[in-house]
Amino acid sequence: MELVEFCYNNSKHSAIRSTPFQMVTGKSLIVPMIWAAHGQPPNDASEEVPMVTRLDEESRHLWELAKANLEKVHERYKDFADKFRQEVKFQKGDEVWLNIKNF
Repeated sequence: MELVEFCYNNSKHSAIRSTPFQMVTGKSLIVPMIWAAHGQPPNDASEEVPMVTRLDEESRHLWELAKANLEKVHERYKDFADKFRQEVKFQKGDEVWLNIKNF
């Protein structure tokens, strides 16, 4: 089951155009390789870490991009649903068919 979760969290989704893992954490799984290329972050928390600042900016950009993509998808779904939507008015005494399967 762990492999299924790993695959799901690391596959790009069409709506957000990113992986769920990347949306939540703001980084992909290759971050340790980036640390190796740029050196480990300093142990002193008072020092500014450019890599952390960059990751923060990237994650904010990803959230904005995902929000924009989700709004586009929502609008596309709404347009599709509105094509077939009909306003139905009922009068007192009209007979209707009720499906109580999910109640």
